[in-house]
Amino acid sequence: MKAHSPQDEVYGPLSIPAYCWPIIDTPEFQRMRHIPQLGTTSWIYPAATHSRFEHSLGVAHLAQQFMTHLKINQPELNIKEEWEHAVVIAGLCHDIGHGPWSHCFEAVAHLFDPTWDHEDNSVRILENMIDKYKLPLPRYIYEAACNFIRGEPYENFPVWTSQIIANHVTDIDLDKLDYLARDMNRTFLSARSDTERLIFNCRITQGELTYRKSETTTIERMFFNRIDMHRRVYQHRVNQALSLMITDMLKEAEPHLGISTSLNDPNEFIKFDCRLLYLIERGNCGKEAQKIANDIITRKFYKCIGEIKVHPTNKDGIQYSQRPSNSIEEDIAEYSNGAVKAESLRVCKLNFRYGLDNEHPLLKVGFYTNDSNNMIKLDKSEISCIIPAYFKETAMMAFVTDPSLIGVAKKAFEALKDAKGLV
Repeated sequence: MKAHSPQDEVYGPLSIPAYCWPIIDTPEFQRMRHIPQLGTTSWIYPAATHSRFEHSLGVAHLAQQFMTHLKINQPELNIKEEWEHAVVIAGLCHDIGHGPWSHCFEAVAHLFDPTWDHEDNSVRILENMIDKYKLPLPRYIYEAACNFIRGEPYENFPVWTSQIIANHVTDIDLDKLDYLARDMNRTFLSARSDTERLIFNCRITQGELTYRKSETTTIERMFFNRIDMHRRVYQHRVNQALSLMITDMLKEAEPHLGISTSLNDPNEFIKFDCRLLYLIERGNCGKEAQKIANDIITRKFYKCIGEIKVHPTNKDGIQYSQRPSNSIEEDIAEYSNGAVKAESLRVCKLNFRYGLDNEHPLLKVGFYTNDSNNMIKLDKSEISCIIPAYFKETAMMAFVTDPSLIGVAKKAFEALKDAKGLV
């Protein structure tokens, strides 16, 4: 097997090593061509049709570039080939466990298994592929890659190798850098990306990933872009409506599809992708599921009756908004005085974050300067004064499945807001 350089719309020719292609040329990996990166977003932004396949190649390419950069600029690290292989394979396979419509599917999976997670599923699928296809590298390299998909260290590999693809310390990783560049390029935002700049200005200092101190603005822009994309694209109200419809559709189709029994069975799980919509629309999975599929195709979406952004200081409001959705739906129905049944309502909860914790994300990042070999951390005084007042936000959206009930449902939702102090 030879290395190949497929053309990419974001980076141009990609650098994909030869040892990746036995993975790429499998049904498990090729299935990601039919898993949209942004789930249902193409119903809002028609150009957002890119797939998990493209994103996965992009992250593998960035991982290869990142390791090459470190080998050239920090030869004292004595980077081993096995480290590089594990990091690149983790980048390649980190999303192989996504279900149809990407993150939309997780709500469906949680109906049957509340602990199900696409990262754990990626690990299950990759572990299954090792023996199934007799993948050529030593088994421990794939095992290390599985750990790196979860952002966990592996045995004698340096800890920093586990933070390149999924970083639970600083929230800066190659997965995030690629999806922001790719998603921004396909939606209404500018396509500007600082991905290569951050890679070029990263080094290992005192065993940790650090960035040149002059790049604080670049990193801050990445965090801003992420939350901006969440507000205006990822958690757009139409996306939420479609996610709820897909959940309802797949729940109705479950007796015919057997999704619940496939969740922990890699060989069965890979049979499902977004072509399910048209399979269901043709009437192979029951009339209720068929109706929802037809409504999606003809843009007869669930209608939003209201949205609440709970102020971070409103502890009671935050606590209420995080109650089970069916409980809130019953409350809305109660405030309609019987005009709307809870079965006709859908509620989704949203959580936005600017970084990982309730503090400025730059305070978590290690930096270096040209005249020092020591890692430094920023002081609050070194961060721009133009920063968010809060770093987490809680929101809730409510929808009605029957458009004839919009008026009365909106009034009931407003009454609920007033009664519960949800402002």
